[in-house]
Amino acid sequence: MKREEGSVTVELVLLAPILMTLVLFVVYAGRGAEVLTQIQHAADQGARAASMTRPSRMQTVGRESALRDLEQNGASCIDAVVNVAFDDESEIHTVLVEVECAVNATGLNLLGSHDRVLHAQSLEVIDRWRVD
Repeated sequence: MKREEGSVTVELVLLAPILMTLVLFVVYAGRGAEVLTQIQHAADQGARAASMTRPSRMQTVGRESALRDLEQNGASCIDAVVNVAFDDESEIHTVLVEVECAVNATGLNLLGSHDRVLHAQSLEVIDRWRVD
């Protein structure tokens, strides 16, 4: 009869790096999902705020509103960029806000992951009864 003392310890030592990598990957995927939700919300807020102001202020209001929303929600992203576009050529006037940022991968260096940049956009019909 063979003795199997210590086999659990050996198995745990062999599986520990794999389990840690799996845990780090889950954390990284969770951060990505959180950032995507946050930037989509920021784009929605920016588009809504821009749609309710004068055309001359849409760029500024949309950008400031989106960045403020990211800051207030503690977004886990780095270097957020907000673009605001105003369409007054078509029959229905719209404003488009695009937000992009890189996922904060601090503490996840063992994965060897690259900066992952996520994008979100929101299109809002301009309120025709806004204050001009």
